[in-house]
Amino acid sequence: MNKPEQMKKRAFRKDAYIYIEGDEDVNDIYIVERGTIELVSEYEKIKRFRSTVEVGGVFGFISALCRRPRMETAVAAEDVQVVVCPRAKFFELIQKNPDIAFKIIRGFAEELRVYDEMMLRLIDQEPDTNTTETKFFNLGEYYFRKDQYPYAYYVLKRYAGQYPGAFNRPAAMEMIAEIEKTGHRGIIEPMREGIYRVFSDRQMIFCEYEPGEELYIIKEGRVKIVKVSRENEVMLSVLKEGDIFGELAIVSNKPRNASAISWGIAKALPINRNTLKTVLAKSPTIIHKIFMAISQRIWFTYIRLESKLYKKHITQIYAFLENQLLELNVSLRSTELVTLNFGVDELMRMVGINPATAEEAMDIVLEDQNLEFKVNQIVIWNPSVLATKAKFYKSRDHLSVHDEEKASSRVAERPGSEPPPLDMESPQDDVAGGGEDLALDMSVDFDAPSKKDDGELHVPSEEIDFNFD
Repeated sequence: MNKPEQMKKRAFRKDAYIYIEGDEDVNDIYIVERGTIELVSEYEKIKRFRSTVEVGGVFGFISALCRRPRMETAVAAEDVQVVVCPRAKFFELIQKNPDIAFKIIRGFAEELRVYDEMMLRLIDQEPDTNTTETKFFNLGEYYFRKDQYPYAYYVLKRYAGQYPGAFNRPAAMEMIAEIEKTGHRGIIEPMREGIYRVFSDRQMIFCEYEPGEELYIIKEGRVKIVKVSRENEVMLSVLKEGDIFGELAIVSNKPRNASAISWGIAKALPINRNTLKTVLAKSPTIIHKIFMAISQRIWFTYIRLESKLYKKHITQIYAFLENQLLELNVSLRSTELVTLNFGVDELMRMVGINPATAEEAMDIVLEDQNLEFKVNQIVIWNPSVLATKAKFYKSRDHLSVHDEEKASSRVAERPGSEPPPLDMESPQDDVAGGGEDLALDMSVDFDAPSKKDDGELHVPSEEIDFNFD
């Protein structure tokens, strides 16, 4: 039996790279013990959720947990020392500390919420300044005008119950009465099958803006997560067996930030807010599922956000195709054929491009010998070639002369591989007295205090006390 990987300390000089954006070696999570880490991205127009990690902070979380390429480059802003925690060891430690697990989940939820809002701002262009109450009413009115009465009825009934004295409540009640004249009465409740709930096809599980008391783990079927924005329903994701949804509201004490609708018959396990910590303490499997689900959604949302910010149609198309490979967990270094289950028309719709206004980009894509277009399929003969082309177009998108000079400078300075860390020569730099692995019950105490001490984790890299007694 192989000995499980243990935590170790490593030191890096100022300006050294801990890992590089796009790295596929993602086994390790890092805890800063001394110094400051800077997180940078090739694409600077995305406002990162965090750009520095200080003493006591943790980085490399997202990519390590969902086993996807690194989202950013981590650079030592000064001489630093970090604790390197392998993924398996990390799960072993947090399973013994559900309170820490819950804090990290809350931080993940806030990061995902920020990236979701950034994505919607790109779609809306202008922020919606209405109150939550008005947005809630508008959501019901939207479905009513679209004649989607089951959804409208669900939303309006929830709205009327939550805001009994609101200005818009009489209008909501009028729409409810109109829907009831069509024969639709009552919110359809899911069937119960033991500990599971079974939702019929296209049944609204919960709606945006209502309070959330439960998260769900999908046992069977699929669930789509949607958001109505500027008179359009935007599909954020389609979740499948093993995925988790609804966790944002119960860990952040905020209203639902999107609606969940079953796509076909779906069976899900509900976990109540009040029992979540107990479940985390008793079920390591649930902890693993929640961390994997949220980290993967953050990662997917971030790379989709990146592709939305490119200005040129050709860049948007190749960035989208590259992201599809990543979402399928295909290495960008792979040379093996990959088939995507959608055609060129679907590609244009998913990217959000009108073919009539993007003839030049369409010509380039259709003439690409590395791509083959079939009915409802796109074949990528060599993913590594596509990744190279995507990088080429990305590097030339948006760039002014000044930006090109900066980009060239960054590429020239970037090493081809991770530089070796410094050997720790002094005894005090060793772990457990001789550079040995941290023991299971080893406490990692940090020299500097947290900036805040309000009992809440606001960012995944802040205020996490890895004191595993």
